[in-house]
Amino acid sequence: MHKISMICFGLLTLVALARPAAAAPPDPTGFWSTGKDQAVVQIYTCGENTLCGALVGFPIDHPGDTVPQTWNHHSQCRFVFIRDLHPRTRAWMGSIINPQSGHGYSAKIRLMDHDNLRLRGYFLLPMLGATRFWTRYEGPAPPADCRMPAHSLG
Repeated sequence: MHKISMICFGLLTLVALARPAAAAPPDPTGFWSTGKDQAVVQIYTCGENTLCGALVGFPIDHPGDTVPQTWNHHSQCRFVFIRDLHPRTRAWMGSIINPQSGHGYSAKIRLMDHDNLRLRGYFLLPMLGATRFWTRYEGPAPPADCRMPAHSLG
């Protein structure tokens, strides 16, 4: 009996060790449109196994129009508002800052497929938050001043 339990224990140990490690979530780096005529966000590597996101494009109607400002009156151009995203089993977890208010929230980003991303910003618990869906931006790279032609975001 002791021999059978030792064999069973050995087999269970082998099965447990043979299981593949949890896969990292798909890589969401690239340019994303937050919605028609809203903004372009670039998600990029900002550290070892860490992603960040910055506002990099805004549709500007007239030459005299300015890029939107943050809550503390700085340009939103190149503003890093997604920070410290780390991979979890199926999503990237980190934090997000609302550029208009300066309030910080927890964030969960999940690539739904190659061209669609789901962002969940929340306070304390994921059910206390809001979800936004972004689509991959395939247009020309946003310029350094973040000024893009009106209606170029799709």
